[in-house]
Amino acid sequence: MASRAAAAIAVLALVCAAVHSSEGQLSPNFHAATCPDLERIVEFHVAETFRRDVGVAPALIRILFHDCFPQGCDASVLLKGAGSELNEIPNQTLRPVALDLIERIRAAVHRACGPTVSCADITVLATRDSLVKAGGPSFDVALGRRDGLAPASSALVGLLPAPFFDVPTLISSFANRSLDVADLVSLSGA
Repeated sequence: MASRAAAAIAVLALVCAAVHSSEGQLSPNFHAATCPDLERIVEFHVAETFRRDVGVAPALIRILFHDCFPQGCDASVLLKGAGSELNEIPNQTLRPVALDLIERIRAAVHRACGPTVSCADITVLATRDSLVKAGGPSFDVALGRRDGLAPASSALVGLLPAPFFDVPTLISSFANRSLDVADLVSLSGA
């Protein structure tokens, strides 16, 4: 399980780096002054949920992937209401336990620090912490993402690799996002 988690960590880092290479303001210390307890709050809530359901780790990986792949890691997959990404077929099976965890963390962080931390950063931190709980190594993540104000279009969500894609189609889909075969294998294994 640890090697799977380590592979997933590498892929998540690559996905986020590839999608956000133009955001020069990302830093592991981005929220140090405005929300010094951020990582402790996230870790606490992830640990509590992981104790009850170890499946939250792959569920968070999937949410992060479904958020980042269409239009960047902007937490737009979490937006609710008519026209939301959650209503799109690929996202209808995202696990409620992980979606609820992100919302609980958001509420706790906003109570402690005000609305200074994006849901995008909370999602990345929660995913990292769940992978650590699953046996993967700890690592810093760059923070400072901004939340999207609108969901990705159906066309962009449609870019998510479908479960029926054959290998060449999967490779092409990942390549269109600057990801290679090793990334495909690692993320699929996670």
